[in-house]
Amino acid sequence: MLLLFLTTCYLHGAFGANMNQGGVPYAISNPPGSTPDWQGTQGTYSTDFESNVAGKVGHFDVYGEVQTKYSQVYWTRNNPIDLPPEIVSQFKGKVMAITGYEVDQVTHTGPRPGYTTTSEGLGGFSCYPDCGKDDKSVPIYNAYNHHYFSWLTGSDSEMFELEDPLFMPNPTTTAFRTKNGTEHGYPTNLVFKENPGGEFRMSYHGYPSGFAQLLHSPSQWLVEPMQIDTHNRNYSINEPVGYNPSFLPAMLMNNMTNFKNGLSPLIECPCSDRIKKTTTSSSTLLTAGTCHAPLQSVKDCTAAIISAGAQVTSSSTVMDPNLPAGCIMKPDNARAGLRVEAGSVQGPTYSAVFNTANSKQTCGLHEHNVALQGTASLLPQVEVGLEHNTVTAIITLTGPVDVWFGVGFNAKSMEDKPYAIIVDGAGGVTERKLANHGPGTLLKQSVSVVSNTEHDNVRTLVLHRRVNGSTADHYNFPTKAGDLNLIAAVGDSPQLAYHKARTGGKITLLPTRTNACVCQPTSTPYLTYMDSTTQQFGTYDCVDEPRSDMMKHGDGTGREVPNQACQMDTYHGGLQCCKHSWFLTDRDQDSLIPKDKVDTYYLKWRYYFQEYEPATDKAVASHRHLHHWVFLIDAQVNDYEEDNAQYGQESIGHISAHLKAKDIGLEDLRKPTDDGAPPVPGNFTTITPLVMTPHCHAPSCIRQEFWNADTGEIICNMTAMYGNEKYGSTNNVFNEKGYLTILPCIFGNQPGLQTPFNISPDTNITAIKYFNNTHRHLGQMAQWTGMMVYDTDPY
Repeated sequence: MLLLFLTTCYLHGAFGANMNQGGVPYAISNPPGSTPDWQGTQGTYSTDFESNVAGKVGHFDVYGEVQTKYSQVYWTRNNPIDLPPEIVSQFKGKVMAITGYEVDQVTHTGPRPGYTTTSEGLGGFSCYPDCGKDDKSVPIYNAYNHHYFSWLTGSDSEMFELEDPLFMPNPTTTAFRTKNGTEHGYPTNLVFKENPGGEFRMSYHGYPSGFAQLLHSPSQWLVEPMQIDTHNRNYSINEPVGYNPSFLPAMLMNNMTNFKNGLSPLIECPCSDRIKKTTTSSSTLLTAGTCHAPLQSVKDCTAAIISAGAQVTSSSTVMDPNLPAGCIMKPDNARAGLRVEAGSVQGPTYSAVFNTANSKQTCGLHEHNVALQGTASLLPQVEVGLEHNTVTAIITLTGPVDVWFGVGFNAKSMEDKPYAIIVDGAGGVTERKLANHGPGTLLKQSVSVVSNTEHDNVRTLVLHRRVNGSTADHYNFPTKAGDLNLIAAVGDSPQLAYHKARTGGKITLLPTRTNACVCQPTSTPYLTYMDSTTQQFGTYDCVDEPRSDMMKHGDGTGREVPNQACQMDTYHGGLQCCKHSWFLTDRDQDSLIPKDKVDTYYLKWRYYFQEYEPATDKAVASHRHLHHWVFLIDAQVNDYEEDNAQYGQESIGHISAHLKAKDIGLEDLRKPTDDGAPPVPGNFTTITPLVMTPHCHAPSCIRQEFWNADTGEIICNMTAMYGNEKYGSTNNVFNEKGYLTILPCIFGNQPGLQTPFNISPDTNITAIKYFNNTHRHLGQMAQWTGMMVYDTDPY
């Protein structure tokens, strides 16, 4: 039994009412009598955060700033915010127990202690216990939260940037790790991600008494929200007038869209005509192994080599068991390098050989450490050539005389912050680590200029540099054959400034001293926003039943069709068309956006806390630490489309998933753990869920179910609550028409809670989502998230 009384002295502060008041009430999905076999403690569970757990509870507030124009997306990481000094001082060297939290979006006119917004990015501030007596909530029909991550971090934690996004389940590159030498063994960072989205305000985020998220020496808070601006500027941001439509992109103006649900269809992230879809064919070159998808003829072989950027001098068909089967590209002169002819960079030549023998020979011995060369034409007069012997690289650049030009390596856009070589109007060469839409940082010179010539207003430079960069920012050139993404820009002034023209492209690096197999090229889909920002379409893994319906019955109607989000060509909206600073309206509507009317407001968190008391010889610990779990009913899709066979005809669709409990996204089992503490011992035999809460979107979400498929018992049955006139005007905050709240299932040993239950890692789980698909809905989600404990937890 957990220790129910805390003896710690707390900072003095305000105690009592919840932050969010009125509208749809806080509630849980599994009160007494909610299921036929309900077992627990009779009574009413209190959703008052400061009285529903044993012992005294304090709170503090943190605010994350947001600024947007109409139809704009805000989806980025804010600057870190120091926690109130009173909190940092009290918990220095101690463990805080977070027992719950509330979230709102507000305008704020009061003090802003420790405000961290700068010219480089937005931040926020923190207050103890609060400083928001004049805060005013922003209605959900003016500003819509698609999802969020927020982190509380300790003094023993450090943030770092992931190279590739981590899906948890929404994508982020923000990560934390525990500093070397930390020995206390408690969590050093906490993430909060349950019930993100439009439901975030009145969906209950409390934990049962005796359970908490633990954090050692809390010091900072960080937020990464995704907000969508749907505010009609004819009304003030706080004005309770209900949803008043403003202009929308043309792709929504049809019978597939529901205009009467009380929320703007922009919340579903439609792919407007600002988005261009393209597919790029990429060469598949092997200097080791064998082709999994070989070419079938000498004609296809020759065409593939030419498309890789090579000049082919001859083509032939052979039957040679000593060569690998299929298409082979062979350098005509193994020592030939790049050359410049009439201001254009030219590479060496190759022969195309198609071997019809049923050969088992591999394409070579070395995948890496291969001497390579390649050329690319990026803009008028801007070309790049790259060749190396695996140690020294020769870079040839051509561009206009008298103005600056530059090339960035291993990037699709400046958002990738690449290593770049910049040439000024006088021929001076610098190296930079670019920033997102900025000049970035000047790097120490690592290239040497071999030659700098001018001919017909074209400047040609030949540079030397080591293949491996002199620092982490200087970039290591590839030694594996294949494509390398590039960006290029040209200015209209001698010195680096805003570009006159820019583009993205690629250079295919071909072996110069060894043969290579050429396989079937791969196709990569891309989305380009406003002809300037290009990103790869994150092709979704639409897996087959029983794990997911997405591949065969993907629209929820029972028809045998894949979900529209499975392929870029049929993808109509969602996260991939909804990036930071992008606008969701059409190009020709840009002049309609009132650029001088920028909404400024804050996402406001209130954290409720106690002081953790570790176990002693006489008493158990005051709290058990809660671990996250999360999985998607739609498997790896994350923002699927809900469709209908006949739009406007009332319909309820559903999707389902079948998996084992060990596959529901259990966290903190492997190093590095998600919370920074040592891993939970992996020999656990039981999982005990304490909080279970799905995530789904208004206006279509109806219900989500979580079943123990082995026993036929429903573990959590969540029916969504919507804004309703029985709670007051549906223009008012927390009760807006179309506003969705999610009711968690909470398990515990206090009045009104169902007794916790155990499942094993091999328990079979069935999860189902029901939704209103009378109209089409884009970018929908079907997640299950929650908090749980293991039987092997160390504390």
